Amino acid sequence: MTKRKWKYCGIIVFIVLITTSGWLWYSHSRQEVRLSGEAAERKELEESLRAKDKQIDFYFRKVNELIQTSENQLVWDVLESDEYKAVLAKYIKHYGIIDEYDIPKTETLGGFRYKVDESITEDYDLLPEYYGWTNVLMSLQTKDFEVTDALFRENFNDAIPTEEIYGTMEELIDIVNISVKEGRDLLPEYYRY
Repeated sequence: MTKRKWKYCGIIVFIVLITTSGWLWYSHSRQEVRLSGEAAERKELEESLRAKDKQIDFYFRKVNELIQTSENQLVWDVLESDEYKAVLAKYIKHYGIIDEYDIPKTETLGGFRYKVDESITEDYDLLPEYYGWTNVLMSLQTKDFEVTDALFRENFNDAIPTEEIYGTMEELIDIVNISVKEGRDLLPEYYRY
């Protein structure tokens, strides 16, 4: 009888093993089907989003091309155009004369217009910062220099000696303001003339 029990136990264990392996195989393949279905949905969603992005990019580029036909022209190519002259007149009205040679050759009309408009909005001449005009001699015809020179003349009855100065406009403004505050001309000390 023990032999028979062991036979039945072996058969039962064998059936349990086969059933378990079948169940594991079925659940695993079912999960792949579920995952592949989710992956297909995700892929379809990504493709539709890419198609919409491409469509939006296409229309955005098309609209920008239509708007910026003249915006992308270099300032040096349109020096005689009415658009450039209008932007230049706006700058001159607020900040004084600008030399065309100080504008970089790679500057576009749209970029120049934006920088002038931003300067006017900020109520401060930002072109020296944008274009890297650090030398005060490049700013002699600007309103900042005129205001600083007028302040210097008012307090010391003399003009700022442009042949002796160097450095940045900010340094000159700071020195003149300190000179006015202290009541004595500090330009000779600073510029050593």
